[in-house]
Amino acid sequence: MTDSPDGFEKRARAFLDAHLPPRPAPAPSDRVALLEEIVPEREAETLRAAKRWQGLLYDAGFAELEGDQAETFAALLAGYDAPDLQPLLVGLHIVAPAIRAHGSADLQRRHLRPLLRGETTACQLFSEPDAGSDLASVRTRAVRDGDSWVVTGQKVWSSGAHHADLGEALVRTDPDAPKHRGLTLFLVDMHAPGVEVRPLRQMTGGASFNEVFLSEVRVPDADRIGPLHGGWKAAITSLSSERAALGGAVDAVPPDLVERLAAQARRRGALTPAARGRLGRLDAALTAAAQVNRGAGLDPAAAASISKLLVNRALALAVETASAVLGPSLAADLGDGGHAWSEFLLGAPALRIAGGTDEIQRTILAERHLGLPRDPR
Repeated sequence: MTDSPDGFEKRARAFLDAHLPPRPAPAPSDRVALLEEIVPEREAETLRAAKRWQGLLYDAGFAELEGDQAETFAALLAGYDAPDLQPLLVGLHIVAPAIRAHGSADLQRRHLRPLLRGETTACQLFSEPDAGSDLASVRTRAVRDGDSWVVTGQKVWSSGAHHADLGEALVRTDPDAPKHRGLTLFLVDMHAPGVEVRPLRQMTGGASFNEVFLSEVRVPDADRIGPLHGGWKAAITSLSSERAALGGAVDAVPPDLVERLAAQARRRGALTPAARGRLGRLDAALTAAAQVNRGAGLDPAAAASISKLLVNRALALAVETASAVLGPSLAADLGDGGHAWSEFLLGAPALRIAGGTDEIQRTILAERHLGLPRDPR
Protein backbone atom coordinates (compact mmCIF):
# COMPACT_ATOMS: atom_id res chain seq x y z
CA MET A 1 0.00 0.00 0.00
CA THR A 2 1.39 3.40 -1.02
CA ASP A 3 1.40 6.18 1.55
CA SER A 4 -0.68 9.28 0.96
CA PRO A 5 1.41 12.47 1.22
CA ASP A 6 0.08 13.11 4.73
CA GLY A 7 0.56 9.48 5.70
CA PHE A 8 4.15 9.47 4.46
CA GLU A 9 4.96 12.68 6.32
CA LYS A 10 3.47 11.29 9.53
CA ARG A 11 5.42 8.04 9.21
CA ALA A 12 8.66 9.85 8.38
CA ARG A 13 8.29 12.26 11.29
CA ALA A 14 7.64 9.36 13.69
CA PHE A 15 10.77 7.60 12.43
CA LEU A 16 12.92 10.71 12.83
CA ASP A 17 11.52 11.44 16.29
CA ALA A 18 12.38 7.89 17.35
CA HIS A 19 16.00 7.97 16.18
CA LEU A 20 17.33 11.54 16.17
CA PRO A 21 17.47 14.53 18.50
CA PRO A 22 16.34 17.94 17.23
CA ARG A 23 18.99 19.94 15.41
CA PRO A 24 20.59 22.38 17.87
CA ALA A 25 20.80 26.05 17.06
CA PRO A 26 24.06 26.74 15.19
CA ALA A 27 26.85 28.30 17.19
CA PRO A 28 27.65 31.86 16.11
CA SER A 29 30.37 31.76 13.46
CA ASP A 30 31.62 33.83 10.54
CA ARG A 31 33.04 30.70 8.87
CA VAL A 32 31.78 29.93 5.37
CA ALA A 33 32.72 26.62 3.71
CA LEU A 34 31.44 24.39 0.92
CA LEU A 35 33.18 21.16 1.85
CA GLU A 36 33.38 19.96 5.41
CA GLU A 37 36.80 18.49 6.07
CA ILE A 38 36.55 15.66 8.60
CA VAL A 39 39.56 15.74 10.90
CA PRO A 40 41.37 12.37 11.18
CA GLU A 41 40.62 12.10 14.90
CA ARG A 42 36.87 12.14 14.18
CA GLU A 43 36.85 10.22 10.90
CA ALA A 44 36.38 6.71 12.32
CA GLU A 45 33.44 7.76 14.49
CA THR A 46 31.91 9.77 11.62
CA LEU A 47 32.06 6.66 9.43
CA ARG A 48 30.55 4.43 12.12
CA ALA A 49 27.72 6.90 12.71
CA ALA A 50 27.04 7.15 8.97
CA LYS A 51 26.85 3.37 8.66
CA ARG A 52 24.47 3.05 11.60
CA TRP A 53 22.20 5.80 10.28
CA GLN A 54 22.14 4.46 6.70
CA GLY A 55 21.25 1.01 8.03
CA LEU A 56 18.29 2.46 9.91
CA LEU A 57 17.16 4.38 6.82
CA TYR A 58 17.38 1.29 4.63
CA ASP A 59 15.56 -1.00 7.03
CA ALA A 60 12.74 1.52 7.48
CA GLY A 61 12.31 2.09 3.73
CA PHE A 62 13.69 5.65 3.64
CA ALA A 63 16.99 4.97 1.86
CA GLU A 64 15.89 5.20 -1.78
CA LEU A 65 13.14 7.80 -1.88
CA GLU A 66 12.30 9.69 -5.05
CA GLY A 67 10.29 12.71 -6.13
CA ASP A 68 7.94 14.33 -3.65
CA GLN A 69 8.73 11.81 -0.92
CA ALA A 70 12.45 12.56 -1.18
CA GLU A 71 11.77 16.31 -0.92
CA THR A 72 9.41 15.84 2.02
CA PHE A 73 11.88 13.65 3.90
CA ALA A 74 14.78 16.05 3.24
CA ALA A 75 12.72 18.98 4.51
CA LEU A 76 11.82 17.09 7.68
CA LEU A 77 15.37 15.84 8.20
CA ALA A 78 16.66 19.42 8.21
CA GLY A 79 15.13 19.83 11.66
CA TYR A 80 17.07 16.93 13.19
CA ASP A 81 20.70 16.35 14.15
CA ALA A 82 21.44 13.52 11.70
CA PRO A 83 24.82 11.86 11.11
CA ASP A 84 26.70 13.00 8.02
CA LEU A 85 26.39 10.41 5.23
CA GLN A 86 29.25 11.94 3.22
CA PRO A 87 31.58 8.90 3.70
CA LEU A 88 28.98 6.67 2.00
CA LEU A 89 27.92 8.88 -0.90
CA VAL A 90 30.18 7.36 -3.58
CA GLY A 91 28.89 3.88 -2.83
CA LEU A 92 25.26 4.97 -2.59
CA HIS A 93 25.02 7.36 -5.53
CA ILE A 94 27.80 6.39 -7.95
CA VAL A 95 28.77 2.73 -7.59
CA ALA A 96 25.41 1.18 -6.66
CA PRO A 97 23.59 2.61 -9.73
CA ALA A 98 26.17 1.04 -12.07
CA ILE A 99 25.87 -2.34 -10.37
CA ARG A 100 22.08 -2.16 -10.53
CA ALA A 101 22.08 -1.20 -14.23
CA HIS A 102 24.89 -3.40 -15.54
CA GLY A 103 25.94 -5.96 -12.93
CA SER A 104 25.09 -9.65 -13.10
CA ALA A 105 22.40 -11.05 -10.83
CA ASP A 106 25.15 -12.57 -8.68
CA LEU A 107 27.03 -9.26 -8.41
CA GLN A 108 23.84 -7.44 -7.44
CA ARG A 109 23.00 -10.09 -4.85
CA ARG A 110 26.45 -9.86 -3.25
CA HIS A 111 26.96 -6.10 -3.26
CA LEU A 112 23.82 -3.99 -3.67
CA ARG A 113 22.28 -4.54 -0.25
CA PRO A 114 25.55 -4.04 1.68
CA LEU A 115 26.19 -0.80 -0.23
CA LEU A 116 22.66 0.53 0.23
CA ARG A 117 22.62 -0.38 3.94
CA GLY A 118 25.95 1.34 4.48
CA GLU A 119 27.66 -1.89 5.51
CA THR A 120 30.16 -1.53 2.65
CA THR A 121 31.91 1.66 1.57
CA ALA A 122 33.16 2.31 -1.95
CA CYS A 123 35.33 4.66 -3.96
CA GLN A 124 35.71 5.45 -7.64
CA LEU A 125 38.91 4.48 -9.46
CA PHE A 126 38.50 6.32 -12.75
CA SER A 127 40.86 9.29 -13.21
CA GLU A 128 44.57 8.79 -13.79
CA PRO A 129 47.52 11.20 -13.94
CA ASP A 130 47.24 11.20 -17.77
CA ALA A 131 43.49 10.56 -18.05
CA GLY A 132 41.28 13.14 -16.39
CA SER A 133 38.88 14.90 -18.73
CA ASP A 134 39.88 12.41 -21.44
CA LEU A 135 38.82 9.51 -19.25
CA ALA A 136 38.80 6.93 -22.06
CA SER A 137 42.60 7.26 -22.23
CA VAL A 138 43.09 5.27 -19.01
CA ARG A 139 46.24 3.14 -19.00
CA THR A 140 45.60 0.89 -16.02
CA ARG A 141 45.77 -2.61 -17.50
CA ALA A 142 43.93 -5.82 -16.67
CA VAL A 143 45.32 -9.10 -18.03
CA ARG A 144 43.24 -12.28 -17.95
CA ASP A 145 44.55 -15.15 -15.80
CA GLY A 146 42.04 -17.99 -15.65
CA ASP A 147 38.93 -16.88 -13.80
CA SER A 148 40.63 -13.69 -12.61
CA TRP A 149 42.26 -10.56 -13.93
CA VAL A 150 45.59 -9.08 -12.87
CA VAL A 151 45.28 -5.30 -12.61
CA THR A 152 48.23 -2.89 -12.65
CA GLY A 153 48.15 0.89 -12.79
CA GLN A 154 47.60 4.14 -10.91
CA LYS A 155 44.42 6.08 -10.13
CA VAL A 156 44.09 9.57 -8.67
CA TRP A 157 41.53 11.93 -7.08
CA SER A 158 39.72 9.01 -5.44
CA SER A 159 37.46 10.42 -2.71
CA GLY A 160 37.30 8.25 0.39
CA ALA A 161 39.63 5.55 -0.96
CA HIS A 162 41.42 5.45 2.39
CA HIS A 163 38.34 3.99 4.11
CA ALA A 164 36.72 2.18 1.15
CA ASP A 165 36.03 -1.54 1.02
CA LEU A 166 35.44 -1.58 -2.74
CA GLY A 167 36.79 0.40 -5.67
CA GLU A 168 34.93 0.82 -8.94
CA ALA A 169 37.82 0.62 -11.41
CA LEU A 170 37.78 1.47 -15.11
CA VAL A 171 40.64 -0.46 -16.71
CA ARG A 172 41.92 -1.35 -20.17
CA THR A 173 41.35 -4.99 -21.12
CA ASP A 174 42.01 -4.71 -24.87
CA PRO A 175 44.97 -2.45 -25.65
CA ASP A 176 44.48 -2.89 -29.42
CA ALA A 177 40.86 -1.72 -29.54
CA PRO A 178 39.79 1.93 -30.01
CA LYS A 179 40.12 3.62 -26.64
CA HIS A 180 36.39 3.69 -25.80
CA ARG A 181 35.91 0.03 -26.76
CA GLY A 182 38.76 -1.66 -24.93
CA LEU A 183 37.64 -0.78 -21.39
CA THR A 184 36.03 -2.90 -18.68
CA LEU A 185 34.59 -1.93 -15.30
CA PHE A 186 35.44 -4.00 -12.22
CA LEU A 187 34.83 -3.96 -8.48
CA VAL A 188 38.20 -4.14 -6.76
CA ASP A 189 38.66 -5.30 -3.17
CA MET A 190 40.47 -2.33 -1.63
CA HIS A 191 41.94 -4.62 1.04
CA ALA A 192 43.48 -7.00 -1.51
CA PRO A 193 47.26 -7.47 -1.75
CA GLY A 194 48.80 -4.96 -4.12
CA VAL A 195 46.43 -2.06 -3.34
CA GLU A 196 48.18 1.01 -1.88
CA VAL A 197 46.33 4.21 -0.97
CA ARG A 198 48.15 7.52 -0.44
CA PRO A 199 46.35 10.70 0.71
CA LEU A 200 46.58 13.90 -1.32
CA ARG A 201 46.78 17.05 0.77
CA GLN A 202 44.53 19.82 -0.60
CA MET A 203 45.03 23.57 -0.44
CA THR A 204 42.12 23.72 2.03
CA GLY A 205 44.24 21.62 4.42
CA GLY A 206 42.11 18.49 4.12
CA ALA A 207 43.00 15.17 2.51
CA SER A 208 39.73 13.65 1.31
CA PHE A 209 41.25 12.73 -2.07
CA ASN A 210 43.75 9.95 -2.62
CA GLU A 211 45.97 8.37 -5.22
CA VAL A 212 45.70 4.59 -5.50
CA PHE A 213 48.41 2.27 -6.79
CA LEU A 214 47.38 -1.14 -8.10
CA SER A 215 50.29 -3.58 -8.33
CA GLU A 216 49.26 -6.91 -9.85
CA VAL A 217 45.98 -6.92 -7.96
CA ARG A 218 43.90 -10.04 -8.62
CA VAL A 219 40.24 -9.36 -9.39
CA PRO A 220 37.76 -12.23 -10.01
CA ASP A 221 35.93 -12.05 -13.33
CA ALA A 222 32.75 -12.48 -11.26
CA ASP A 223 33.37 -8.93 -9.98
CA ARG A 224 33.06 -7.42 -13.46
CA ILE A 225 30.35 -4.75 -13.88
CA GLY A 226 28.81 -5.25 -17.32
CA PRO A 227 30.22 -7.00 -20.38
CA LEU A 228 33.88 -7.52 -21.19
CA HIS A 229 35.20 -4.50 -23.13
CA GLY A 230 31.86 -2.78 -22.43
CA GLY A 231 33.11 -0.73 -19.51
CA TRP A 232 32.58 2.66 -21.12
CA LYS A 233 28.79 2.31 -21.12
CA ALA A 234 28.81 1.13 -17.49
CA ALA A 235 31.14 3.97 -16.53
CA ILE A 236 28.79 6.50 -18.15
CA THR A 237 26.04 5.29 -15.80
CA SER A 238 28.26 6.05 -12.81
CA LEU A 239 29.30 9.42 -14.23
CA SER A 240 25.68 10.40 -14.90
CA SER A 241 24.78 9.45 -11.33
CA GLU A 242 27.75 11.49 -10.07
CA ARG A 243 26.64 14.52 -12.08
CA ALA A 244 23.13 14.18 -10.68
CA ALA A 245 24.54 14.09 -7.15
CA LEU A 246 26.84 17.05 -7.82
CA GLY A 247 24.02 18.97 -9.47
CA GLY A 248 22.50 18.81 -6.01
CA ALA A 249 25.64 20.50 -4.70
CA VAL A 250 23.63 23.72 -4.71
CA ASP A 251 22.36 22.37 -1.38
CA ALA A 252 25.92 22.58 -0.05
CA VAL A 253 25.95 26.34 -0.62
CA PRO A 254 25.00 28.13 2.62
CA PRO A 255 21.35 29.20 2.21
CA ASP A 256 22.13 32.69 3.50
CA LEU A 257 25.21 33.14 1.30
CA VAL A 258 23.88 36.21 -0.53
CA GLU A 259 22.68 37.85 2.69
CA ARG A 260 26.03 37.25 4.40
CA LEU A 261 27.95 38.69 1.46
CA ALA A 262 25.64 41.71 1.42
CA ALA A 263 26.23 42.19 5.15
CA GLN A 264 30.01 42.07 4.61
CA ALA A 265 29.73 44.65 1.82
CA ARG A 266 27.52 46.88 3.96
CA ARG A 267 29.97 46.65 6.87
CA ARG A 268 32.75 47.88 4.59
CA GLY A 269 30.67 50.59 2.93
CA ALA A 270 31.10 48.66 -0.32
CA LEU A 271 27.46 47.94 -1.18
CA THR A 272 27.80 49.86 -4.43
CA PRO A 273 25.52 49.50 -7.47
CA ALA A 274 28.13 47.18 -9.00
CA ALA A 275 28.17 45.03 -5.85
CA ARG A 276 24.36 44.94 -5.79
CA GLY A 277 24.41 43.79 -9.41
CA ARG A 278 26.82 40.96 -8.59
CA LEU A 279 24.71 39.90 -5.61
CA GLY A 280 21.57 39.92 -7.75
CA ARG A 281 23.19 37.74 -10.43
CA LEU A 282 24.43 35.36 -7.74
CA ASP A 283 20.98 35.07 -6.19
CA ALA A 284 19.44 34.39 -9.62
CA ALA A 285 22.06 31.74 -10.43
CA LEU A 286 21.51 29.91 -7.13
CA THR A 287 17.74 30.01 -7.61
CA ALA A 288 18.02 28.65 -11.16
CA ALA A 289 20.32 25.82 -10.04
CA ALA A 290 17.92 24.85 -7.26
CA GLN A 291 14.93 24.83 -9.63
CA VAL A 292 16.64 22.68 -12.28
CA ASN A 293 17.95 20.35 -9.58
CA ARG A 294 14.34 19.46 -8.79
CA GLY A 295 14.21 18.20 -12.37
CA ALA A 296 10.48 18.52 -12.99
CA GLY A 297 9.71 17.52 -16.59
CA LEU A 298 13.37 17.12 -17.57
CA ASP A 299 15.26 14.05 -18.70
CA PRO A 300 17.24 13.10 -15.54
CA ALA A 301 20.56 12.83 -17.38
CA ALA A 302 20.10 16.20 -19.09
CA ALA A 303 18.92 17.78 -15.84
CA ALA A 304 22.10 16.53 -14.13
CA SER A 305 24.39 18.27 -16.63
CA ILE A 306 22.29 21.46 -16.74
CA SER A 307 22.15 21.64 -12.95
CA LYS A 308 25.90 21.04 -12.70
CA LEU A 309 26.53 23.88 -15.18
CA LEU A 310 24.29 26.22 -13.21
CA VAL A 311 25.92 25.28 -9.91
CA ASN A 312 29.34 25.94 -11.45
CA ARG A 313 28.16 29.33 -12.72
CA ALA A 314 26.80 30.21 -9.29
CA LEU A 315 30.07 29.20 -7.62
CA ALA A 316 32.08 31.30 -10.08
CA LEU A 317 29.84 34.30 -9.36
CA ALA A 318 30.13 33.69 -5.62
CA VAL A 319 33.93 33.62 -5.77
CA GLU A 320 33.99 36.74 -7.97
CA THR A 321 31.61 38.59 -5.65
CA ALA A 322 33.37 37.55 -2.44
CA SER A 323 36.76 38.53 -3.87
CA ALA A 324 35.45 41.95 -4.89
CA VAL A 325 33.75 42.59 -1.55
CA LEU A 326 36.32 41.13 0.86
CA GLY A 327 39.60 41.90 -0.90
CA PRO A 328 42.74 41.46 1.25
CA SER A 329 40.68 40.09 4.17
CA LEU A 330 40.60 36.75 2.34
CA ALA A 331 44.36 36.36 2.56
CA ALA A 332 44.96 37.60 6.10
CA ASP A 333 42.82 37.64 9.22
CA LEU A 334 42.20 41.34 9.76
CA GLY A 335 39.57 40.75 12.43
CA ASP A 336 36.69 41.85 10.20
CA GLY A 337 35.23 38.42 9.42
CA GLY A 338 36.49 38.35 5.85
CA HIS A 339 39.14 35.67 6.38
CA ALA A 340 36.38 33.22 7.41
CA TRP A 341 35.42 33.04 3.72
CA SER A 342 38.80 31.64 2.64
CA GLU A 343 37.66 27.99 2.90
CA PHE A 344 34.75 28.78 0.59
CA LEU A 345 36.99 30.29 -2.06
CA LEU A 346 39.54 27.48 -1.82
CA GLY A 347 36.88 24.76 -1.97
CA ALA A 348 34.85 26.17 -4.86
CA PRO A 349 37.27 25.16 -7.67
CA ALA A 350 37.25 21.52 -6.52
CA LEU A 351 33.46 21.37 -6.55
CA ARG A 352 33.36 22.98 -9.99
CA ILE A 353 35.78 20.43 -11.48
CA ALA A 354 34.33 17.35 -9.74
CA GLY A 355 32.12 15.24 -11.98
CA GLY A 356 33.28 16.99 -15.14
CA THR A 357 34.21 20.52 -16.17
CA ASP A 358 31.84 22.95 -17.86
CA GLU A 359 33.25 21.95 -21.25
CA ILE A 360 32.45 18.29 -20.58
CA GLN A 361 28.89 19.10 -19.48
CA ARG A 362 28.30 21.19 -22.62
CA THR A 363 29.65 18.41 -24.83
CA ILE A 364 27.34 15.90 -23.15
CA LEU A 365 24.32 18.13 -23.66
CA ALA A 366 25.25 18.88 -27.28
CA GLU A 367 25.97 15.31 -28.37
CA ARG A 368 23.62 13.18 -26.29
CA HIS A 369 20.62 15.43 -25.81
CA LEU A 370 20.62 17.92 -28.70
CA GLY A 371 21.91 15.55 -31.39
CA LEU A 372 24.68 17.88 -32.55
CA PRO A 373 27.74 16.50 -34.40
CA ARG A 374 30.16 14.67 -32.14
CA ASP A 375 33.64 15.91 -31.35
CA PRO A 376 36.37 14.06 -33.29
CA ARG A 377 37.76 11.16 -31.27
